[in-house]
Amino acid sequence: MQLNCQDFLRLVEKNGSLIFWDTESQGREGDYGRMYIVSVKPFNKPPVTLNIGENAQDKGLVKEAKDLLDKADCWVTFYGKGHDVPLLNTRLIRWGYPPLNTVHHIDMYFQLKYKLKTGRKSQAHLLEFLQDTMISLGIPPEKKMSVSPNVWSDLWSDYKKNIKILIDRCASDTVGLEALYKVCRHLIRDIKS
Repeated sequence: MQLNCQDFLRLVEKNGSLIFWDTESQGREGDYGRMYIVSVKPFNKPPVTLNIGENAQDKGLVKEAKDLLDKADCWVTFYGKGHDVPLLNTRLIRWGYPPLNTVHHIDMYFQLKYKLKTGRKSQAHLLEFLQDTMISLGIPPEKKMSVSPNVWSDLWSDYKKNIKILIDRCASDTVGLEALYKVCRHLIRDIKS
């Protein structure tokens, strides 16, 4: 039996196995950088946010993130196929762990890139553009939280303050991602791993 895409989405929403997730990291590459934060938000539930410890090692963080993500039947990310998944897999392999399990993956960047004709394709722009639509649909409007580049580069100079900012940013990104998904869900016609 094969489910159509919208039926599958209703199913994973209902059983709590649809997960929105995002990362914050040092740099764009997994060999020279590391993970700072991973936020995992089950559908219609608050985000769970994991962070790097003061020891500056992300070994435990990436393993905990993998354990949470591997429980899902479907992920939703924004450019996760191009950044978050390969970065997390690189850090997992660095520490001798197997990569993430392959699950159904909705990358909202690729879902919307060719379905909407907008001047910019970022999550921040789409959330801003769709703010009135969210309000009219009863979805709390979300905005992307901006963060100074110094928070990433100077994380260790004031760890407690800077890590709190990154935790808030990453968690809010998953909340915004869920809002974007809810507004654009009807446009999703296929889901690939």
